[in-house]
This record gives sequence, C-alpha cells and structure tokens, in this order.
Amino acid sequence: MPVRRGHVAPQNTFLDTIIRKFDSQSRKFVIANARVENCAIIFCNDGFCHMCGYSRAEIMQKPCTCNFLYGPDTKRLAIAQMAQALLGSEERKVEIDLYKKD
Repeated sequence: MPVRRGHVAPQNTFLDTIIRKFDSQSRKFVIANARVENCAIIFCNDGFCHMCGYSRAEIMQKPCTCNFLYGPDTKRLAIAQMAQALLGSEERKVEIDLYKKD
C-alpha cells in the first residue's frame, strides 16, 4: 500500500526520486506545493525536523515560507523575494536567516 506524505499527495515518482536522492546526502529540506493556497508543505525530512526543533506533524501544518522560523535578523527583503518566487513558481536563490524553535 503506498504511503501518503503530508497533505493530499498522490503517488508521485518524481517526488519520491527527489526525496531518495537528497535524503541520502544528509541534507535538510522541505518539499511544498506552490500551486495551492499557502504553499503547503507536503514533505519534510528528519534532518530538517532536527535542525529547527519542530516535529514533523508541526511542520506539515505550516506554509513553506517557513514564517514560523523568522526572527529578529531575518531580512524583510529576503522574505519578500522568497514569497515572490513562490507566487510566481520560479526558481530563485535567496539567503535568509531562520531560527530554531528554541
């Protein structure tokens, strides 16, 4: 029986390939659906959960802008650039300061 990840996510071999490839490289990442309202997170790996201090269940209920990880040094320009890239479904490199839960 196929495992469902996150919100409503049908079996997708493209996503499974990305997850397998990057999860085995000790990377910390989330995958989101930029085509739905609030850009819902549909997958986050264990490394990302440990890095930010939230459980997978908590992260899966948040938007992929990761606004729950913003802090005093998070630049507004970086936030705007990331939001613009998500709304336009475009690739963009942005350096942004995020904070752990604690």
